[in-house]
Amino acid sequence: MASRYLPALDVWALDPAARAALHPGQWVTAGPGGAKGRYLGQTRGGSDVVAWVDNARGRPGYGVSLRAYAKGAA
Repeated sequence: MASRYLPALDVWALDPAARAALHPGQWVTAGPGGAKGRYLGQTRGGSDVVAWVDNARGRPGYGVSLRAYAKGAA
């Protein structure tokens, strides 16, 4: 993608290559008007990792542990 962050993107509408090119920290949604979260990267197996806002509430360290998982450190 671009070298700077874009408005929230629908990850369901992107092909795998476009998702792989997203910057960690990019705001994404799950479908039009769907859940909002931050894209954290892809695992070595190609799974996309997103820290969804609703899941993060009241869970300190949620984003940090998911980012480590995306990078293969966990």
